[in-house]
Formats: sequence, C-alpha cells, structure tokens
Amino acid sequence: MTQRDSAPALAPLTAPALLPYKRFSLPNGIDVVYIHDPAQEVFKIDAVFEAGIYYQPKPLIASTAINMLNGGTARHTAEEIADLFDYYGAYIDFNCGLNKSELSLISLTKYAEPVLVQLAEMITGSIVPEKELDLFLTNKRQEHLVTCEKTSYLARKEFSRLIFGDKHPYANPISADDYLHVQREEVLDFCHEHVHACGCRLMLCGNVSETVLQTVIREFAALPCPKAEHPVPEYPFTPAQPGRYHVTKDNAAQTSLRIGKSGVRLNDPDYAHFLLLNTVLGGYFGSRLMSNIREEKGYTYGIQSFNVSLPQGSYWCIAAEVNNQHTQSAIQETFKEIQRLRTEPVPEEELNLVKNFLHGDLLRELDGVFSQSDALKHKLNYNMDNSIYLRLIREITTATPDDLLRLAQQYWNPDEMYVVTASE
Repeated sequence: MTQRDSAPALAPLTAPALLPYKRFSLPNGIDVVYIHDPAQEVFKIDAVFEAGIYYQPKPLIASTAINMLNGGTARHTAEEIADLFDYYGAYIDFNCGLNKSELSLISLTKYAEPVLVQLAEMITGSIVPEKELDLFLTNKRQEHLVTCEKTSYLARKEFSRLIFGDKHPYANPISADDYLHVQREEVLDFCHEHVHACGCRLMLCGNVSETVLQTVIREFAALPCPKAEHPVPEYPFTPAQPGRYHVTKDNAAQTSLRIGKSGVRLNDPDYAHFLLLNTVLGGYFGSRLMSNIREEKGYTYGIQSFNVSLPQGSYWCIAAEVNNQHTQSAIQETFKEIQRLRTEPVPEEELNLVKNFLHGDLLRELDGVFSQSDALKHKLNYNMDNSIYLRLIREITTATPDDLLRLAQQYWNPDEMYVVTASE
C-alpha cells in the first residue's frame, strides 16, 4: 500500500532520453526533418521560411504576408479553408518572428491527406483578397492601439530600440499609421520572394506515418524555388549609450521596468554557465530577485530575468511591473543583487538547488515528441541538434561558484546596462 505519511525517496535526475530524428531533402531543396512516434494519434507539421521581420521592406509586411496565407486561394475562399480544417478537427497557427515565419498544423494522422493538401495550396496559391486584407489590418490596428496603452509594451519596445538601434529590424518599430499603408501588391511580392522552397524547412513529429510522408513529398515538392535569390540584407547594430531612459504614459497605474544589455548566444562557450547564473538571479520562482523584491519588499507581484539568443545577436533582460512609488527602490535592490553576484560566490547549498531546478527545467523542455521537435527546430538554426542538452546539463552540473563569479564580473557591469521605465 502507498505510504501517505512519508514523502517518496528522492531520486537523482537523469540525462534526457533523446528521440532519434530523420532528415532528407526534397528535389526543390526543402529540408524535411521528422520524429516518428507511433504511439500518437496526431501529427504536427511546421513549415518554416526565411520570411521574418528581418527581411521585410517596410513595417508589417512580413507578419501580414504570413497571416494572410489562409485568406484565400484561387480555388478556395478563406471561409472554405477554415471550414475544411474545422471539419477534420485540425488546428492551424501562424507566427512571424524576427528571422523566421512559420505555419503550424496539428491534425489526426488519419486525416493527413486532405489537410496537408490544403496547407500546401495555401502556401503556393495565396491570392491575398483585398477584402480579407482590409479586415485583417483593421483588426490588427485596433489591437495595436489597445496594446500601446500598456506600459509593458512601451518599455519593451524602448528597450529593443536602445539595444539594437532605431533602424535595425529587431527593434521592429510600428505605428498605428503603418497599418493604413500596407498594400496588397507588397504583401504578394513578399510571399513570392520569401515564402517558397528555398530556405524552407518542414518539421514533422508525432505519428508521422508513411501516408503523411508521401503526401508531404508529393505536395511540397511542387513548391517553387525562384532561380534568382535575393541577397540577405545586412543591418548593423547601432545601440544607444547605456543609461537610464523613461517613456511617459499618462495615468499609468504602475511602472514597467526593464534592465539589461547584450546577452550570450546559444553557441557561445559561456552559454551553459550563464544560463545557470541567470537562474540564480531571476530565472525561477525562488530566485534572488523574487525573494528580495517580491517576498521581502513587496514591490512587485513578479520579477524575472532571461536571456534570448537570436541569429544575429542576443540580449539579456530583467522585467517587472512595479508599484509607482517603489520604482527607484526596486531598481536599487535589483542592482544590489547583481552586485552581490559580482563580489560574493554563490553558496554551495543554493547553487546545488538551482542546478537541480535548471536540470529539471531542461528535462521538461524535452518532455514528449512535440516538445523535442520544437527544441530541435530551434537548435537546427545554429547547426546543432538536441544533443546540446547533454552538454548543457554536464556543464551545469560541474559548474563552480568561481565560474559564476567570473561570469557575473564579465557580463554584468552596471555601467553597460540600460534601465528603462515606462510610467507617468
């Protein structure tokens, strides 16, 4: 019988069980990567293109192009496309990132044929109907106007502008008027230039049956690959001078705070130890920032720090929503915690606790076939695969207090940081 009056024995954390993946190329150059798990009843496909914000000629073109792929084709209207996916119980999502854009489809494997045929048709035959385009832009403009009322958005955009520069696509400046100047021809041109076989990767996972694979090969081998490739644009980073910056928002009930600087990329030798150091500071609920600024001082409901790796760079940031009257105190306490990590080694007991948390967190990133596919999709952008998790866990496990002290001194010089506040 289960003994409910005593806790179960602790067991040491293990290495992740990495699922094998297979990879091949279609005749038109599309890279196909898949992880087959016959225990699933569904499959997922991500069609990933080099069609992110980085490549757009002006604001909103990339996100509009990717989101209008279900707006209608020469054969089916937007309503007919939506009805087909609803009929088969499939879910489709669109995402435009800084460098990549993707369509994600989840469906029962037994209905793979009709939904994949429709997916391929959307990608190759989108006509961007004027009516659907106007409706999309009107709705998104209204959403943008609402978002601009939030201090969290204002602080985030200002931080991006400072760290990347006014002209860099990663800053992605958008105004409400930009929604009024998107032309159908521009969206179609962007689709023709970037949503095609060149640079395309298909990620499949779940029950990737032979029928799924053969349908993918048949439908996506027809995706055109332009003969004339457009050169990848180059945008230099032009960061502002580190320091304190404020964005004014009338009648703001709280202050949105962002503190940060350039970060550490995934392929950097310091990445694993920096991940551990960041977790100590603000990467989990028991972090030093949470213990001090939330639990002890009560300045905020939550504060976190995180590191973001990008194809052309990286950034590290602390984010919090703070009571207006405690903004300066919160900033002061944040820098106090940073300074402690730059001058005092992390105690072994605390370090071991954080190591175990981060180890478990990395295992959760690989929990199941869908999570492993998502992780692999990201790692392939750096010419890596999920075996990097084995190295990360090994380096995290063997990290010493002196390793973290050195990194804190190297990367967290307060004079190099941006402090952004958005409030009254």
